[in-house]
Amino acid sequence: MPDNLFPEEYENEEEYFEDEENEGTEEENTEEEEDAGYKPSIFFDFDTGDFVVNHDGKLKEASGFEAWMQWCQKTLMTQRYAHEGYSTDIGIDYESALKADSREEAESILQREIEEALMADPSERTLYVGNITFEWAADDCLVTVQVQGIDGDIEIQTQFESGVV
Repeated sequence: MPDNLFPEEYENEEEYFEDEENEGTEEENTEEEEDAGYKPSIFFDFDTGDFVVNHDGKLKEASGFEAWMQWCQKTLMTQRYAHEGYSTDIGIDYESALKADSREEAESILQREIEEALMADPSERTLYVGNITFEWAADDCLVTVQVQGIDGDIEIQTQFESGVV
């Protein structure tokens, strides 16, 4: 144990904290860089509502880009604030938006919710969200969204029950 808990070799606090920020081995710093961006995950089938199993009984792995696409899709399909297991950044608050006085107001609220939710990607893979369109029917609404990621663009569609707006 050192004789003194306070470092004496630094002339001021800034010098100490600058040095502390640069700690870590070359290997640790390389690992952090490799963790940025897309990470592989388990492949999920939205039609069956279950994970995909290979012929050998093992779960199918999704590439990092596929995992990001699935994260975007799942985010659009999730009702915000309805699941305690998710942070409040995950999902869209469709219920509140559909209480709007007009369809135009509901679309404006939904557009903001969708942009905020997809841009809240914890891995920072989402660069841009735009071209959000709504196709309303009697009982539901089809939402189409263009999303730009760090390695490509995707188009996502999801449908939700619209009620009366």
